[in-house]
Amino acid sequence: MRYYDDIAIGAEATFGERTLTEDEIVSFAEKWDPQRFHVDPEAAAESVHGGLIASGFHTVAVAMRVWVDEYLRDVANMGARYLSELAWREPVRPGDTLVISGEVLDKTAPEHTDGHGYLDYELSASVDGEPVMTMVTDLVVERRSD
Repeated sequence: MRYYDDIAIGAEATFGERTLTEDEIVSFAEKWDPQRFHVDPEAAAESVHGGLIASGFHTVAVAMRVWVDEYLRDVANMGARYLSELAWREPVRPGDTLVISGEVLDKTAPEHTDGHGYLDYELSASVDGEPVMTMVTDLVVERRSD
C-alpha cells in the first residue's frame, strides 16, 4: 500500500487503455446523457460534431475505472474533496482508444491533518497522443503511521 508519504510530486504513470465501441457509447448515453449526438448516429452526423461522440461523462467514467483498477487500489486513498478542473478537449468517437495516465501535481499536509494529506492529481485520457479529457482532483490520502 502506498501512503501520502510515499508519493512524490511529479510522479507520472500510464495506467492502461480502453477502446470505446459505438454500442458502449450509445448504451451509456441512453442511460445517463441522452443527447442526440450521443445516441442517434443520423442526428449526430447532422450536428456540429459530424458524427456520433461519447458523452464526456462516459470518458470520465472509463478513465476513473482504469485509474481505480490500476492505481488507486494500491493507494491509501480516503476519497477526494473536489475537482478543480474538468475539461473535454476533443470529442471521443466510436473506435477511439483512450489511454489513461496521471500525474501528481502537488502535495500538502497541513498540521491539522495528522492522519492524512492532500494530493493535487491530474488524470487524463488521450487518443493518438492528444489529450481528450483532463481532470484535476484533490485526493485525500492517509499518511503512514510509523
